[in-house]
Amino acid sequence: MQYELIAKRYIKPLMESCDSSSLENLATLLEAVAKAYENDKFDHIMRSNDISDASKSQLILDMVAPANSTLVNNFIKLLAENGRLLLIPAISEQLSREISKANRTFTGRIYSSNVVDQVSVEAIARDLGNKMGAMISLSYVASDFDGIRVEVDDLNVEINFSKNRLNAQLIEHILKAI
Repeated sequence: MQYELIAKRYIKPLMESCDSSSLENLATLLEAVAKAYENDKFDHIMRSNDISDASKSQLILDMVAPANSTLVNNFIKLLAENGRLLLIPAISEQLSREISKANRTFTGRIYSSNVVDQVSVEAIARDLGNKMGAMISLSYVASDFDGIRVEVDDLNVEINFSKNRLNAQLIEHILKAI
């Protein structure tokens, strides 16, 4: 959580100063660097106090060198100067979220114990997207939830239909009618 707050401080100026294609390219590069942090050896190198910040910075600069972008190079150097190279995964994630918000494209998940076919997933995504005024793509995740639950985190949307809750409401309605 603390990384997200610091990452937002770096994202805001980037969003204000770059055009959409530059932001997309930066997000792609940062995502590739962020994946390197998933490697234990790379992460150990980046967290090591025995390796200089200049060497760490150069390692990342070498990774992004094919992009030949002064914006990216300067951004990496700024992070290195401030001792923030470990924030790259958080910055990458936050930048992707901000780009999604700007483009109104979001991803979410459908949880259910029953298999939901792709046609239904696409129909739910389309209908929810129409309601929210956004482009939403959903993926099915098998779970032990007795019903169906749809989550779109970046929109703070969670919709669920539980068989147990439906049965309880049906019984309650019948009892009130009697």
